[in-house]
Amino acid sequence: MSRDATHTFLAYSRHEHARFDYEPDPERLAHLLGIRIISGRTNEATHGPPSIIQLARDLHVGRRRFTLLHEINHVLMQRIGLEEAVAAEVDEDDSDAHIEAVVNHAAGQMILPDPLVNIVHGMYGDTPEAVLNLALAGKASVPASMHRFIGRDPEAYLGAFMTSGSYIAHVATCNIGLPFHRYERVPEVHLVLPQARLLTVPRRLDVQLGVVGW
Repeated sequence: MSRDATHTFLAYSRHEHARFDYEPDPERLAHLLGIRIISGRTNEATHGPPSIIQLARDLHVGRRRFTLLHEINHVLMQRIGLEEAVAAEVDEDDSDAHIEAVVNHAAGQMILPDPLVNIVHGMYGDTPEAVLNLALAGKASVPASMHRFIGRDPEAYLGAFMTSGSYIAHVATCNIGLPFHRYERVPEVHLVLPQARLLTVPRRLDVQLGVVGW
């Protein structure tokens, strides 16, 4: 099934972010986009007019940046009039989850925008060092950086993973499969996937990042 509506929306979200020089502060970005932020019981968004985002009063501070960018993108999807078209890309039972996934992806693009991803890729190539430094530069989690880095080029054949001890903690793939899944026990990952580039995360000797491509 075609995902044209999703691609159109993600391009629109990137364009709107670029209009304001990839503003990193979500509250400032909301102001620039003409969106008012209020407090309430739940996280909600409407394009209005007026465009309003309601954030839950008990929202954990560690989730505030991502949640606000998530809600900003709900407003943007409504503004461009693509909510129904994006929902129609999947079965009706899956439409709400699909919209949430698309909006999450758009929020990830704002946390780690294309110029930053391209700079890091230019410096480190398709390596675990690129994933780690992207996370540091964008003040994002390593798993978020991993998924953003691997998904930057829809035509690429890339995979990445993160271990925790003898287990696979996270997996991200683009057009390829890996010989293991998340939460699977893989004590010697270098033997299972010898072509992968590996990096032990500093100060986390039990955590490895791996990137593989072809």
